[in-house]
Amino acid sequence: PEKLPMLQIHYWRGIREALEKIGANVVIAKVPGTGGIRERAQQLDSLLQSRLESKHVNIIGHSMGGLDARYLITHINPKSYSVGSLTTVCTPHRGSPFMDWCRDYLSLGYRVDPEQLIRDFAMVWKPSTTKNNPLSGIGASNPSALSDALLQDRIDSIIHHAVGSDSAAEIDPTDVRLREFAQFLTGLLSENASVGETSQLVQLARKSAKELDYLGRSMELLRMVYRRIMATLDTPAYACLTTDYCQRFFNPSTPNVPGVEYLSIGAHMDPADISDKVNPLIIPHDIIYKAEGPNDGFVSLSSAQWGHYLGSVCADHFDFTNRWRLTSLGRDFIGTVAYWSGKWSSWLSRKDAPAAGSSALPGHSGSGIFGDSMLAELNQSRSRFDPIDFYLRVGTILYQRGF
Repeated sequence: PEKLPMLQIHYWRGIREALEKIGANVVIAKVPGTGGIRERAQQLDSLLQSRLESKHVNIIGHSMGGLDARYLITHINPKSYSVGSLTTVCTPHRGSPFMDWCRDYLSLGYRVDPEQLIRDFAMVWKPSTTKNNPLSGIGASNPSALSDALLQDRIDSIIHHAVGSDSAAEIDPTDVRLREFAQFLTGLLSENASVGETSQLVQLARKSAKELDYLGRSMELLRMVYRRIMATLDTPAYACLTTDYCQRFFNPSTPNVPGVEYLSIGAHMDPADISDKVNPLIIPHDIIYKAEGPNDGFVSLSSAQWGHYLGSVCADHFDFTNRWRLTSLGRDFIGTVAYWSGKWSSWLSRKDAPAAGSSALPGHSGSGIFGDSMLAELNQSRSRFDPIDFYLRVGTILYQRGF
């Protein structure tokens, strides 16, 4: 809250100051949290033009920020400054199965940036072949089928309760209560309805009057109400993070630019650390784990890899922003509680279980392509993940690479 600066939560707190102490010129970009990749990349470019004109820039992008930076480098192709490297941290280069789940079950992820989608489609679609056609295989499935199936049980329960029946077979489609319910929903949806919705409402009314099926009309109207509610929560950012969009549109249309070095780092939550069981990311973690294996609660290790993969660290997706530090209320109260919680869970765990903070995943060590194994040293530390130390190590790696 602006009126209570003592309680404000800051992203990247302490990270810029630490990097500046070792000689780096740091610019922290603020882009629309709900915008699409194209919009966010344009704002990032405007900021860099105003702050780093004629400079050589090394971009570090966390999460969706890595996709923004890739779009900037490939499509905007800045001239007033040059990009030497892009290091992505937990970026969903191939999308996130959790965003697929949100699209299929919550109807979040259907609102897209039309200009960006048209451009991506035009760049990757080849009419003469199906190999490069991003739409191949999509037509065989209905993208809203899962959300409809999930809604079916909820809608049935509402209808059954409304007419006082426990069985669908006992419901009379011509029940006057269903007609009144359908009329109420129609009036609700008529407010600020689009042309398409208005046409659909008229067709449903005519069909139910002709067939005297107010049950079917009520169920379809409930679906429309649900989708309108979810549409108010939907943003272009969600659609940009689905696996379909990233793999079929964004990646084919956004190739790497020669002369720019692409580095990437992933992360995974430690399944042996019972403190993670109270982590709010444990639900998306489990959804992603079933589809792609180890992940940080939003991005899997396989999706995080792009260009030269430096390795992975044991942390969750939000640890890298260092946002859980409250100003003027102590060094890091929440972090301290989390640290000692981890110590307690490690003490309770079996001796043969992987220690919290260690990388126990085969093929995903932190040493990456660097002989100094700086990320591996970070993993071997038994203390809580320190984002400031992490970014200092990344800065040192870039320095050693000649940037």
